[in-house]
Amino acid sequence: MAKRTTKPPTTTADTADDRIVETAELLQRIPLDRSTIWRMTQEGRFPKPLQLTRSRIGWRWSAILAWMREREQEPITPRAYFGRDESKSA
Repeated sequence: MAKRTTKPPTTTADTADDRIVETAELLQRIPLDRSTIWRMTQEGRFPKPLQLTRSRIGWRWSAILAWMREREQEPITPRAYFGRDESKSA
C-alpha cells in the first residue's frame, strides 16, 4: 500500500506573493529604470533585494506589492515642469 502524504492547502495568492522575482521580471513589472531602482534602494525608498547566490539577487514579490500599496496610500507630490505653477492654470 502506498503511503499517503497530505500537503497543507495553499492559495494561489499566498504562493504568488511569496515568490521571488529577479531583476528582469521586476523591470518588466515596475515602470522604473534599473538605475532608479538601485538609487531608491540605497536611499531606503524601495525594498532591498535578497542575495540569492553570489551573482543573483531577487525581490520578494510581497515586499514589492507592499511598496506599491504604500505609493497608492501616500502618493508622492509630482514635480513642477518648466517652472509652471499648476494652481494658476485652473
